[in-house]
Amino acid sequence: MTRIACMVAGLGAVALIAGCAPPGVDPSRAAPQVLSAPATLQPDETPQGFDLDALIAAARKESGITVYDQSGTVVKLAENFAEKYGVRARGVKVELGAIEKVVREHESGNVVADVVVNEDLATYAIELLDQGVLVNWVPGDVRDDISEDERYPLLVHQGTFGWVYNNAVYDRCPVSNIWQLTEPEWSGRVAMADPLSNPKYMTWFNELSLRDDQALRDLYRERYGTELKTDQPSAGHEWVRRFAQNHPQLTKTDEEVSEAVGAPGQSAPSIGPVSMAKFRNVKGKGYAMAICDGLKPWALKAFPSAVAIAAKSKSPNTAKLYIHYLFTEEGFAPLAADGKVSTSRTVPLPDDPSNVRNFIGQTEPVDPRYLVSDYETRSTWADFWRVSRR
Repeated sequence: MTRIACMVAGLGAVALIAGCAPPGVDPSRAAPQVLSAPATLQPDETPQGFDLDALIAAARKESGITVYDQSGTVVKLAENFAEKYGVRARGVKVELGAIEKVVREHESGNVVADVVVNEDLATYAIELLDQGVLVNWVPGDVRDDISEDERYPLLVHQGTFGWVYNNAVYDRCPVSNIWQLTEPEWSGRVAMADPLSNPKYMTWFNELSLRDDQALRDLYRERYGTELKTDQPSAGHEWVRRFAQNHPQLTKTDEEVSEAVGAPGQSAPSIGPVSMAKFRNVKGKGYAMAICDGLKPWALKAFPSAVAIAAKSKSPNTAKLYIHYLFTEEGFAPLAADGKVSTSRTVPLPDDPSNVRNFIGQTEPVDPRYLVSDYETRSTWADFWRVSRR
């Protein structure tokens, strides 16, 4: 199991939607759907076939690489990588539309990105890997350090995302049960990036429906002393509907959420979900933020980023070397500083401002078996959110 999954439980099945019905079905009736990894490995994907010195020598003969990543940290990563190995590399932050951009480059034959890192795992796997736009490659010498279910797609890190509060105003997180966020006390006081702006929110909603149905029902009974009665397909649907109707304060990005939560001088600040990278604002901007310790069913959710090589890259050896670099402690250091958890067992847990290393057991992982469902239900969940907001 993954480094995060090994500390938690709750693996389920996936489901597809039909017609105009609400997304998701009873997970007990759903059948698992697993994406097929390549039948054979490249020679250098095995410990015996991997030769780092030979890879470095081959990379130095190539013209260099461009790396697309959703995180601005990629600029520093590429600079560090180029300096270490004496190769050329450029990091480009492509926050939105990266997958469409990569597909267009592949179709035109004018490939810019040699390496692509992205957290929209479902679309990445189905539209890029399965279509041959990207090639999955696992460095042979670190293969055994990565869990089998994190090798296809190859996951480089778990980008943790979750609920935070202002710890200058509150001694502890003011909510302990996620149903509280649907109550009048929190109407207009939950800040979050617009769910329609980023597919990870639809993944979150879908997996609430499929994986956390019973947990949500138990928490409802614990909070209100009665069983949940709903005409929705799952408790997750009912929670999303009520939450949307409770007027969450929608922003463009996580950056604005961190401001709504943590900016100084507030008497009744919002709470909201952000990536752990936003904890840099504690020191940088004087914000007060802390993870909602003990929030049920989960305080945090892991959104892993996958990494792969463009099938038409003209510098495949440099691309492989860059991927290898990400799985070293030195290469991963800038990502660890943002609270990201490496999928390699040999890379230490991050020591970052969010203290996320102390919340691994309160983090729900993304299970690759949900990728098909996450992909298929995305547009229906978006419609469900829009209708619920009316």
